Amino acid sequence: MQDWLAFARAARDYFPFILLGLLALVLLVAWVVFEAFRAASSSRGEVTRLRRKLDQLEAERAYSYRAAPAMAGDGPHELVLTPRWVSRGAAATTSDGGCLLIVDAVAPGRRTATLTVRVDGWPGERHDVRAGHPCEITGNLGTYTVEIDGVNSMAARVGVTLRSRHAQAG
Repeated sequence: MQDWLAFARAARDYFPFILLGLLALVLLVAWVVFEAFRAASSSRGEVTRLRRKLDQLEAERAYSYRAAPAMAGDGPHELVLTPRWVSRGAAATTSDGGCLLIVDAVAPGRRTATLTVRVDGWPGERHDVRAGHPCEITGNLGTYTVEIDGVNSMAARVGVTLRSRHAQAG
């Protein structure tokens, strides 16, 4: 019982100091929480800004993408698969649905990728495509030009253009 009485007397005698210490502790905790929220919101804003910039760069890259240079007399090339990273083992389909690409293997040292290309639903043919060297496959809708412009250890950056049969005939 004597211990409690000594503690109560000490608390009564030093009450202003205890109150000041608790107030300082509450202010410190509030400041830490405020700084944590501020840092989180600024990093979230930075991530959003970087994502917007990445989308802008992807759109610019897709717009400026050119497959094999068109020869004289060739019709215009329509971009049917914007350049995108396709992981090894994954697939991508052109916007017209006529061409399916499956990335079977990648060789970043040689800047090549092995692709299985299915055109018009027919069984796929395997092609070793080197970055910068387009591969042309003819289908019902026209000639698809597959080009790789980048290869890393897990994926290939693939883009496809279509030279329509109608444009070829005209």
